[in-house]
Amino acid sequence: MKKILYSVFMLATMVLAACSSDDTTEPAVKRGMVLKANVEDTDTRATITDNEGKWKFAFAKDDMVKVGNDKVDGYYTFTNDGTVFTSTDAKQTAEAANWCAFFPGETIDLRNQSGAFADVAKNYALAGATASATTGSDGLTVTMKAKAAVLCIVGVNKGENLDISVKTADGMYVLGLTAVKNSADFKVDKSDTKVSLLKANDAGVYYVVVPAEVKLSVYNGDKPMKTTKDAGLTAGKYYTLKTGETTGSATNKLGETISWVQLWAGGPKFATENVANKMTWKDATKTGAEYVWGANWRTPTKDEMTFVDAKQGSDGFYTLNPLNTKAEIQVQNGVPGILYTGIQPGYTDKTLFLPAEGNEDSFYYSYWTSTVINQSLGTALHIYGGTHEGKKVLVNYYFDSNISYITDGTKYWVRPVLVEK
Repeated sequence: MKKILYSVFMLATMVLAACSSDDTTEPAVKRGMVLKANVEDTDTRATITDNEGKWKFAFAKDDMVKVGNDKVDGYYTFTNDGTVFTSTDAKQTAEAANWCAFFPGETIDLRNQSGAFADVAKNYALAGATASATTGSDGLTVTMKAKAAVLCIVGVNKGENLDISVKTADGMYVLGLTAVKNSADFKVDKSDTKVSLLKANDAGVYYVVVPAEVKLSVYNGDKPMKTTKDAGLTAGKYYTLKTGETTGSATNKLGETISWVQLWAGGPKFATENVANKMTWKDATKTGAEYVWGANWRTPTKDEMTFVDAKQGSDGFYTLNPLNTKAEIQVQNGVPGILYTGIQPGYTDKTLFLPAEGNEDSFYYSYWTSTVINQSLGTALHIYGGTHEGKKVLVNYYFDSNISYITDGTKYWVRPVLVEK
């Protein structure tokens, strides 16, 4: 079931179902009632957020809320018909009772989550209770609160295997959540054997629902990732954990220490500076010890240099739409160029600047890739831009492998990436 996330979570109003009488040996008890259930506004305390904005939550058709009270053993099921939640079985009580509501149900299995953003809501625990005891004859009003948090697991390295498990303070593995009867809360179900909450076999961004407000330790395989404080994670909060580093440094064969940055999950680790001089494609595609910076660096491929999707507008200028990054024309230290910024969780603060030649009124750059066209010719990324009506614009942004002018003597800039083992 598909969910959309709202910063103020709202349950729809439950409508009055048809009424009938119980058997004549008991006081008349009506079936069906109105249930108004609102989720606590966590906008200032426990909103699920990321660097791009607030998550939002809404119910979809066939979603269910389980409702019980201290006069019955089980739970009544209210089902979303696409507009409202209804239940024909919910019974009013003969005397005032304390009512509790649970979403998505009285039990939540947290094993083997898909990691998909769209699947977060189906495991996202909410619970609430009526403010005072009631028979339900005039309907129920319940304020529900988040009882789970969300881990955003960023698998950094291409092809790596992820196996996310979570332990509680007693060393037991988190298995799921179960509603605490007659209490607006869930308890953590545990196992003394390993339980995987997520498995994946490549880099990417994965979302995992975990219990809130209990001390947790998060593992990727046998490797510890994070241990919370005793108070645990804040209910409704979003936390980003990475399986590796997204910035760092490495030496080259010239004895220089070069900083690097990764802009997207599984992406290359780009040097933050160019090689000293322009190069021919033949020299730019050497490998191992013969490479300009030595065996632990290389020239990126065309795919690795595809930061954005470039589209020419009706005005003739190019718009750079986010693909692996977003991009903008900038001038840094008096030098024009393109600043690329990560767009995935864990990368929105990561940037890479590719400087151009010229000035703000007219600038250009060409960077080699290692993508082979034939034995001696390759592909380069080109931009051309300048100032038009007071605005910095791009008049061209493209990859080119036109052998009519990319010859053995053609020299372009190179921005190396780290060789990873």
